[in-house]
Amino acid sequence: MEIARLIEAGVGLGAGLGLGGYAYAAMWPASQLFGATLQAPSMPDTLAMTFDDGPNPRWTPQLLEILARHRVRATFFLIGQYAATQRPLVRQMHEAGHLIANHTWTHPNLARTGRRETREQLLRTSGELESITGAPVRLFRPPFGARSPFTVGMARELGLTAVTWNAMTSDWSATDAEPVARALTAKITGNQKAGRATNLVLHDGGQHGLEVDRSASIAAAGRILAEYAGRVKTVTLDAWLAEAGN
Repeated sequence: MEIARLIEAGVGLGAGLGLGGYAYAAMWPASQLFGATLQAPSMPDTLAMTFDDGPNPRWTPQLLEILARHRVRATFFLIGQYAATQRPLVRQMHEAGHLIANHTWTHPNLARTGRRETREQLLRTSGELESITGAPVRLFRPPFGARSPFTVGMARELGLTAVTWNAMTSDWSATDAEPVARALTAKITGNQKAGRATNLVLHDGGQHGLEVDRSASIAAAGRILAEYAGRVKTVTLDAWLAEAGN
């Protein structure tokens, strides 16, 4: 259903791309057709732990404890409307050394939003996050990875680098951490064999509610960190901005 709507939108916006090509350009994490995104550089022993859709007052604090135990700093792509209600938690995340990044205000599909709404989603979220932490926001991950032909360029005009990923599962619907961790381990191994770093996504929150159950995701994060402790270098995504020419 979602792809069908994107393909329908692509008739007007594709500018010569085939319908399947529009869907690929809009949704595939590795696609650069609608503008260059930060995915992962050629650093196979490097891992970036990133978390989307928070802050979640029920599960994010537990995740912070796990990260602190492993002495790992992560990148958090926060939904602005949730951050506005959880300002002390966002401040705690920032003060713990984690990188705070933009995941829009309400988590819309940006492949189907107009220029005005897209700009407002990005500006409002960056403004809120910067007012909480006192630090500039430089990274933005489009919800669902969805981009229109102007999304990446508009983000860049606002001082934001668009970020995708190269390791993700459907952890948001999982009830068991083991298959999530196993699938992500396989993706890390595949990236290493290909000579790439891993930009790994898990979800500590969800767009449909502030305190959604993310127990499987948090437990999977702990398993991944334990598995790769001492074997990879963990970084926040700003470490890759120079590599990407930003």
